[in-house]
Amino acid sequence: MDNIKSPIEYKDMPINPGVYLMKNEKGKIIYVGKAKNLKNRVSSYFKGVNSHDVKTSELVKNIKDIEFFICKTEVEALILENNLIKKNKPKYNILLKDEKTYPYIKFTKEMFPKIEIVRSTRRLNEKADYFGPYPMGIFFAVKSLLKIFPVRDCNRNMEKITKPCLKYHMNTCTAPCFYKDVINEYNEDVENFKNFLKGQETKILDILEEKMKKLSSDMEFERAIAEREKLNSLKKMLQTQIIEYSKEIDEDVFVFEEKKDQVFLCILNIREGKVINKNHIQISMERSQEDNLFERLITSYYEKRSIPKNIICSSFYKENEELIKEWAKIEKQKEIKMYFPKIQSRRYQLLEMGFLNLTEEVEKYYRQKKNVQEGLNNLKNTLKLKKKPYRIECFDISNIQGVDAVAAMTVAIEGQTDPGEYRHFKITVKDTPDDFLMMREALTRRYSKLSIEEMPELILIDGGKGQLGVAIDVLESLNKMEYTDIISIAKREEEIFKAYESEPYIFDRLDETLKILQRLRDEAHRFGITHHRKLRSKRNVRSALDNISGIGPKRKKELIRKFGLIKNIKNATLDELMEVVPEHIAISIKENL
Repeated sequence: MDNIKSPIEYKDMPINPGVYLMKNEKGKIIYVGKAKNLKNRVSSYFKGVNSHDVKTSELVKNIKDIEFFICKTEVEALILENNLIKKNKPKYNILLKDEKTYPYIKFTKEMFPKIEIVRSTRRLNEKADYFGPYPMGIFFAVKSLLKIFPVRDCNRNMEKITKPCLKYHMNTCTAPCFYKDVINEYNEDVENFKNFLKGQETKILDILEEKMKKLSSDMEFERAIAEREKLNSLKKMLQTQIIEYSKEIDEDVFVFEEKKDQVFLCILNIREGKVINKNHIQISMERSQEDNLFERLITSYYEKRSIPKNIICSSFYKENEELIKEWAKIEKQKEIKMYFPKIQSRRYQLLEMGFLNLTEEVEKYYRQKKNVQEGLNNLKNTLKLKKKPYRIECFDISNIQGVDAVAAMTVAIEGQTDPGEYRHFKITVKDTPDDFLMMREALTRRYSKLSIEEMPELILIDGGKGQLGVAIDVLESLNKMEYTDIISIAKREEEIFKAYESEPYIFDRLDETLKILQRLRDEAHRFGITHHRKLRSKRNVRSALDNISGIGPKRKKELIRKFGLIKNIKNATLDELMEVVPEHIAISIKENL
């Protein structure tokens, strides 16, 4: 246990109050904690590890990364810690179940809405309407109301044509699952049900009372008594408090800083009055120039994201308010409010919290950049490379017994991965599991066309001496070996092999030099596997569609382009399939897949 080290340097830890998120090797949050002094608290996990209890020791062994939320006070950190634990449910936190809550009535938002009674409102969203809470008698009341307003409470798939269930034959449901033409009548019942819950009950009660009297006058006393019981139960329900559920206002804190050739954004998401997430983005401005950076950033950020009702920003950008609000109205079809707090208030405190976290992200970026540069220098000096590796290209092979083989090339510029430079090579060597031959093909295709000036300073191969030997042979045959360096990384012990050297180089697991190579290698593996799976899925789709009459190469291509996976085609509705193929073929797909 003495050899366990912190994944971050103690000197880099903030001394502010705040919340820390500990993550495992997959990036999943495994523990959330609060601290009056983040540096002191986090460092304590990695000091005197032999004195830890079993649970703490197990936690420490799995910590691979740590993220911070900086807060102004310990109380603020406590509140934030609670929200983040509820949201992420970390493995090593104690998770308290919600206390008992009063029930709500829920209406889904779909063609034929259904009614549910729920106790939890954790998942409230725009796809449902909620009424409540109701202190007592709600289950009996809803049962009574369903006899008046026959709204479905089943979980049937309404897109599939099914037979009416027993409730239809008992006259408690109009069977919208089968009789689609009842949509107007059905939605009228839904709206009347909602209106009754909203307090527009007088008209409904008058109708019921009139019906009861008519049945009585017609000597149908049993039915009249049933209507009287309905009427009484509804009146009793109305004596309880009935309010429409309303969410707390959703807000975003939007702050940014331009520093040198970089722009840093930090967005705090407040939902239902609680801070639930932090989103930080770093943008290179090396080749960009914006007349109004604030307008560009805020419109770009919310272009593909849901925009909240309120946005909190620095008062420096008050002059942009009306333009942004108008943009939101036109592009997002939403009326928003913008706040630029200057004096002490709740929103001012949130703005300060945003800037605290932004400052930490900026400092973190430049610390990492410094560490990366030191790592690159160490890589050059330790391995005695020809040049400091400005550009590193990494190769990996993905296949299953030679089928759907793909070579992935990932690129790092100054130690940072650059996805825009990634490339795939679909291997043409068919039906062979020979990774060496596949690697030879990929390297030949890449470097045979590259000029000497375009050659990377370093080529990284995922594998051991065998894969490295193939790379050396290719570059020698192309007469380009003298213009670059070639190394490989073996996964088992993370050994680094260099061309023409027999002994491997071993770096400390926490050394930034090794981390640079690992990040690029892992990216190549991920990038290759993703593309390989895509090719395999397409092949499986084609195979499944081969047996369906009327589907040729063109329609296969169109179905794959729209749905991608075979399961998506299986789950597609007739209407969705008919956007690509005629109705009779769509029916055949549903019947045969």
